[in-house]
Amino acid sequence: MNKIIVIVGPTAVGKTYVSVELAKKLNTEIISADSMQIYKGMNVGTAKITEEEKQGIIHHMIDIVSPDEEYSVSEFKNDAEKIIDRLTDENKIPVIVGGSGLYVNSLIYDLDFGNAKSNKKIRDYYTYYYKEHGEDALYDKLMRIDPDAAEKIHKNNVKRVIRALEVYDITGMKFSELNTDIRKASNKYDCILIGLSMERKVLYERINQRVDEMLSNGLIDEVNSLIEKGYGKNLVSMRGIGYKEIVEHLEGNTDYEETVSILKRNTRRFAKRQYTWFLKDKDIKWFGMDNLEEIDNTINDILEYINQ
Repeated sequence: MNKIIVIVGPTAVGKTYVSVELAKKLNTEIISADSMQIYKGMNVGTAKITEEEKQGIIHHMIDIVSPDEEYSVSEFKNDAEKIIDRLTDENKIPVIVGGSGLYVNSLIYDLDFGNAKSNKKIRDYYTYYYKEHGEDALYDKLMRIDPDAAEKIHKNNVKRVIRALEVYDITGMKFSELNTDIRKASNKYDCILIGLSMERKVLYERINQRVDEMLSNGLIDEVNSLIEKGYGKNLVSMRGIGYKEIVEHLEGNTDYEETVSILKRNTRRFAKRQYTWFLKDKDIKWFGMDNLEEIDNTINDILEYINQ
């Protein structure tokens, strides 16, 4: 069975540095599992890895689609597996790194999204309702019928909210109940799952600092440029954290200080959701990143775990 290394964890925990150092030591390449870094021209707000940070390590699945292109999880799975197969043929162990749980799980589990039927009329109704009343009203519907699902699905993920409402209308069962057996262990790869964790207070400080750096590095100019190129605020890409908040600011709905506060808060909440997702996977071996001065020791510990 072909071996792959998967590195997960919340935003700002240090996945980029650790993955590059591991790839250097293992003489391999990195496959990004980040649902925002796939977009061309969205660099600052996604904390996209720079050429300097890559240190010569080849990275895949970054800058592969335009912000107005749709790109599904199944497409990611197919594209990533082709790269994995090629690296395996070259006797290299692929390193997959990212915080997008569904992207990661598409590679390491046999995901079954087909347990519940679909109904186009119901889906079209909720799509119309969303366009007429907005995402808050749509999300409120889900909150009322299935608060557990609403807790796990961000209101900006309109497609997912609509799917949860659709499933409820068709089956009479909550999406959160139907969705419990979505993951089935895959026998395709021998997966070494590495999780990077950090004490919450330290992580939140890093997140706040990262947001400040994004703003000083031109996040507002980046979003403004995307809008000028015709990328509307309702695109999936433009509803990502770091973009929707700046759009609100540019439209005059929030002042600068309020925008910064909301962006930091939303990023912290996103990190919490990432933790919640990955902590459910008991196969992940966690490594602490609290003391960044000893990060090289942590990397050596991870290497020992990989090679054992």
